[in-house]
Amino acid sequence: MKKQTFVGLAAALILVSYVGISVASDAGNARKGRFLFRQNCRPCHMENATGAKPAHYLGPDAKTQAEWKAVFEKYSTLPCKDEWAKIPDADRQDIFRYVHDGAKDSPTPAKCG
Repeated sequence: MKKQTFVGLAAALILVSYVGISVASDAGNARKGRFLFRQNCRPCHMENATGAKPAHYLGPDAKTQAEWKAVFEKYSTLPCKDEWAKIPDADRQDIFRYVHDGAKDSPTPAKCG
């Protein structure tokens, strides 16, 4: 009886850990997001940027967490929507995690430097 209980608890623990891992992976990777932000967004959205249109600073600390959430929910309406469409969903989620975690109202605001 004890062996069956132990096996049942071990199976439940493994199941819970898999669910936790899958939920965490859906949340995005801020470290990867920082790299992707610098690669995809920074060229046009930093001071003295080289983009064709006049650029403006848009680092993680330029918006609140709620504002970043709204931006990512409506990215298809942004002027740079064509560039966003080239970025895979998983990469967009990583960029979101980076800017959201570094937003001006987050515990650790981040400038993209």
